[in-house]
Amino acid sequence: MHGKWRLEPEDGGQVEATALALQPVDPVVYAMKDVWGFDDDELPIEPFDIEIRIQATTVREALTIFERAVGDYMLTNFEAYNRPLYLERLLWGDEFEEVKTCEIVMAG
Repeated sequence: MHGKWRLEPEDGGQVEATALALQPVDPVVYAMKDVWGFDDDELPIEPFDIEIRIQATTVREALTIFERAVGDYMLTNFEAYNRPLYLERLLWGDEFEEVKTCEIVMAG
């Protein structure tokens, strides 16, 4: 079973609720580096980088979509599951970029 990602501050996430409530106007490319999970035998899978272009009402909604997409990708390609993580920070790219970017930093 996928481990829960704790995004909200009250669940242990380190990003303020006001930042999670931001409403990006354009689609944003959300990215995460060195994502890894575990298989049915609880062995780790090889880390990978992932980027997903998401258009959502809020950053919070986009992160929820991102979490589901990563979990689906792991199941489909590795027969593996997300680790339980908490949101440590969001690193936004240059505001003048043509396509907005946000790196998601998670911790265990």
